[in-house]
Amino acid sequence: MKMKMEQKNPKRNLTDIIVFSLSIVAFIIAVHQTIYYGFGYAYWIYMISIALLLYLQIRKAKKKQEESQPKLNRRAKRFMDRNG
Repeated sequence: MKMKMEQKNPKRNLTDIIVFSLSIVAFIIAVHQTIYYGFGYAYWIYMISIALLLYLQIRKAKKKQEESQPKLNRRAKRFMDRNG
């Protein structure tokens, strides 16, 4: 069952992997810059790493919310649009 869901949207999974990888790379670069130049020069790189992790968490929360919502057919969608 889980395999079908992962195959359903492989682009989203690939995007999640890329964002996570960029976050880790930014963190490693920030640590390196902190060792050589100090925290003040690497602060913005830490912020990029944290921002990417937060973006990933938002994407996961949206995915979870979409999965929990019931799928509506065309008639039910029309009814919900008209009646709120």
